[in-house]
Amino acid sequence: MKKVLAFALAFSISIIGSPVADAANPKSGAACPKVNQKVVYLKKTFTCVKKRSKLVWNSGVAIAKRAASKSATEGVICTEGIAPAKSASGTTLYCTKGADGKSSWRPQSQQSGGSGSGGGSGSGGGGNTQNTGFKLGPLGSSCSNNGELGWNGNITAICKGGKVSYVLATDVPKTPTGGYTSRPDWYPTLSQILDGPSAKEPTCAPSSVKFTSPVLPLDQLVPAIPYGLMVGGHVTPIDHAYLGIKALSKSASQLTASDYVPVTAPADGVITELSNLGSPNSHRVVINHGCNLYSVYMVMNKVTGVLASLASKVSNSGYLMTNVKVKAGEEFGRQGETMLDFNVFDGTQWLSGFQNIQSYLTLDTWKPYTADYLPFFSSEIRTAMEAQLQKTSSPRVGKIDYDIAGTASGNWFLAGTNGYAGRLNSDYENATTLIGGGSVPGKNDYSWSHLAIAPHQVDTKAWVFSSGWWLDPKGDADQAALVVAPGQVTPDKLTASSGMVVYQLAQLSYTPPAGVVPNPPGSMAPWPVGYTVVTGRERGVVALQVNTDGSLSLELNTSITSISGFTAFTTAKRSYNR
Repeated sequence: MKKVLAFALAFSISIIGSPVADAANPKSGAACPKVNQKVVYLKKTFTCVKKRSKLVWNSGVAIAKRAASKSATEGVICTEGIAPAKSASGTTLYCTKGADGKSSWRPQSQQSGGSGSGGGSGSGGGGNTQNTGFKLGPLGSSCSNNGELGWNGNITAICKGGKVSYVLATDVPKTPTGGYTSRPDWYPTLSQILDGPSAKEPTCAPSSVKFTSPVLPLDQLVPAIPYGLMVGGHVTPIDHAYLGIKALSKSASQLTASDYVPVTAPADGVITELSNLGSPNSHRVVINHGCNLYSVYMVMNKVTGVLASLASKVSNSGYLMTNVKVKAGEEFGRQGETMLDFNVFDGTQWLSGFQNIQSYLTLDTWKPYTADYLPFFSSEIRTAMEAQLQKTSSPRVGKIDYDIAGTASGNWFLAGTNGYAGRLNSDYENATTLIGGGSVPGKNDYSWSHLAIAPHQVDTKAWVFSSGWWLDPKGDADQAALVVAPGQVTPDKLTASSGMVVYQLAQLSYTPPAGVVPNPPGSMAPWPVGYTVVTGRERGVVALQVNTDGSLSLELNTSITSISGFTAFTTAKRSYNR
């Protein structure tokens, strides 16, 4: 993508009864889908090996950091952490991790914040040159109106001490109790985030665009995972869905060419990005449908149709900015091995359930624009897609914004860090050049500082405790069921007056609806519509306390199995802010 620096590797995941590591976040000893498949994660290369009768991930081999290159070519894949290099024309290129999870050489003007499923040229970074006419100038330049917030062509910045600076949480107006119901004027528009810093707002309405073609053949659809999944390094609720297909019932070794189904454009548009996500069967595509409406596809297995001529090029370069026109119903890919990640962004909509949207200025900047995709489809297509969503309650497509002011519910970030990017406030306070995203010095992943306490994406009666820091302060993201015992308040009712409340944590497990046969262990097929959460083995306890200043105190103890065994916070207590 044009600007996104950090994104945990996109993946396709099947919610199944036995613990299986997803293909992008492998864990040693966990089940894997295909022998000899290799995945790079946490600076190691993991390989799927056969152990007795099972396929499991090995312990991984550490990747040695490469020395700096003397020269580089824009768009070519590189190893994260390598020093900047010069292109043949003399432009300084940076090894930048994009939203596709893959690092490639890009000029500083294409660096910015993002870590999800959006596309385009983000708002969290970029070069220090931009067109004139923006409210503020480049980072470090002089300014006269202290406290002024505004777009500087690359980021939302602030005039502080006479210098243009990064925006911290204390610099923005306090969020209304019910959240913002529309975009505050200091937050970048969706066009600026996805189309470039100088993009103008379209004058037509997204509702004028109708999706008249299915993304996948309707007769090939099986259950789909809604928005809001929390898994592995995706600590906060995910802003895209996962569309299932019948071919997932087969193992990868059984698939033939006829099992791959076409991925087609739901409406006319322009394909603005094609990326390789780090393996031959995983790609990312962004379509601008005009009128402030975008659709995004990830972990697409094959590049075909109108993009066929670019297949080998993206395989070599990893990332392409494109300008390929596509008509409704035209094929641009094929899917057979994994679920297809899919979502829609609407620049005129705004999710009000985020208590501090400043947290997403460094990464995932487009998140408040995440839209329910169902209303855009024609009636027949909508009915077929809606019927396959695992979540049976409204909204069927899911939800990602669970922040409730004054309670423990929603997204949190470790105190002292500047939101989603996982970098310390001190990194930004005196910065005069833009700070990249994707990797955090001394940490395993940008999500090390993330925390989410939110309802399960399908069975919303169950609560999920999702933390980027489980046992390793460098980051070891994981999820568990947060068990609300009789007489305890649920996290959305836990306030400062509740004091410290200790909850038991348990393994997340699932059961299918009555009369439905459960998936066999290791199946890639998604769980059926309407499955429910059940709890497995005990995983310890977590103590939570909402403080009067709005922060959250937390202590995790995996050696205690009973909530009565935890009586007071210790020096292991952590503090989180919105």
